[in-house]
Amino acid sequence: MSTPEPAIKRLDHLGLIAAFCHEIGLPRMIDAIIPKYSAHIVSHGDAFLAMILNGLGFHSRT
Repeated sequence: MSTPEPAIKRLDHLGLIAAFCHEIGLPRMIDAIIPKYSAHIVSHGDAFLAMILNGLGFHSRT
């Protein structure tokens, strides 16, 4: 009986960048500059950080 090949996914650097952005308070800085005016679920800072991480996730794809 053979065992199946394990699936390997690379996480690369996205966790490090997310932790660094939270460490320096980047989402809070953006929220201070662009405050929320209505009852949105996601803040501007969190949305900005998500866009950065999403863009960096596609940097090596062609």
